[in-house]
Amino acid sequence: MNLRLRLALITFSLTLLGLGLGLLLTYQILERSRLADLDRELELQANLVMQTVLSSRPLPDNLAGVLTQDNRVRSVQVYRGLQKVWEGGALTSSLPFDARMLGQQGSSEVRGLRVYTLSQGDLSVQLSEPLQLLRETLNRFVEVALPVALLLALLSAGLAYLAAGLAVRPLERLTRAAARFEQGEPVPQISGQDEVASLARSFASLLDRLKDQREREQQFLAYAAHELRTPLSAFRASLEAAKLKGQAAPEQLGRLHREALRLETLAQNLLALSRAESGEVRGQPLDLADLVSEAFDRFQPLALERGLELGLEAQPAPTHADPRLLEQALNNLAHNALRYTLKGSVTLRSGLDGDWAWLEVADTGPGFRKNAPEGLGMRVVRSVALALGGQLDIQEHQGSQIRLRLPRHVLQTKG
Repeated sequence: MNLRLRLALITFSLTLLGLGLGLLLTYQILERSRLADLDRELELQANLVMQTVLSSRPLPDNLAGVLTQDNRVRSVQVYRGLQKVWEGGALTSSLPFDARMLGQQGSSEVRGLRVYTLSQGDLSVQLSEPLQLLRETLNRFVEVALPVALLLALLSAGLAYLAAGLAVRPLERLTRAAARFEQGEPVPQISGQDEVASLARSFASLLDRLKDQREREQQFLAYAAHELRTPLSAFRASLEAAKLKGQAAPEQLGRLHREALRLETLAQNLLALSRAESGEVRGQPLDLADLVSEAFDRFQPLALERGLELGLEAQPAPTHADPRLLEQALNNLAHNALRYTLKGSVTLRSGLDGDWAWLEVADTGPGFRKNAPEGLGMRVVRSVALALGGQLDIQEHQGSQIRLRLPRHVLQTKG
């Protein structure tokens, strides 16, 4: 069942329920109003009969005709105590219309009759009128009103179906766009200020983000394939050369070693990226100062090989994080800094800033190229920062400074 039909059915049900309650209330109001009018009429005629009896005059012969005028079927009984002294009208009965009301005053309903009793001393006057005509009138009202209510409910459901069609039209456009998302269907622009338009715009924004994410994934796959193809091609070429010569030259072995290291680094980056983006984090207390110190020892040979000065400014920076993910992120930052810095220095730092512990890699290189696609190494760094609940700050001033912030953590020491 689609949304339009569901809204139409809800409207039909609510309209029918509302009309039904309205008809029930109207029925009760009409019934009580008519009974109140009838009680007043019976009271007036009961007072007339009582005054005639109290004046000791004989009841007029035409009183029965007065009681049945205008095709109204009424009857009267006069009692002195429990003894009937007179009756007239259309109905006769050997018993009082309502014996419980003799000696009292008020209206009652007995055996389909509306009875009004007026008492003064030992005299009691009871007037009655059948309720059959009133019931028939009210039933006729119900017979006419119910089909009208049903028709109005159906009309409301039809109008609701048409109105819902206009309301959900933006959603239908987005549904078609989502179904053709793989074919590059453009996301439609939705106008309006209602909830449906807001939902449609939010969904359109989600589709745009998914589209951008898909494009980034495609770029990443292309980049990863390129990165894998380069060392593998070099690996194959070196192996073929060694095969042709019958032995491996030292320079070929060195090249194979370098390409093997590139493949290992690429595999580690892919593994770290997979763990970070899937939320597979194994946190533990650690100090970023230890992490940057180990990185300093690890990259010192590469810095000497490239003729660069590698500095270390390690201040205590306790945090709670995954050491393997952080190590891979720091390796990427340090390796990129040493790779692209032609002269000058690269400095590894750690420290505290309020509620944050941070590590930083600063260099005197050329900085980032504008509009250049982000490499796998930086993609891993960003994903690790996000997975660990941290922040990544990049500044460029006489080189670049990349700082990875993580929530500060108080390390427990044995005492």
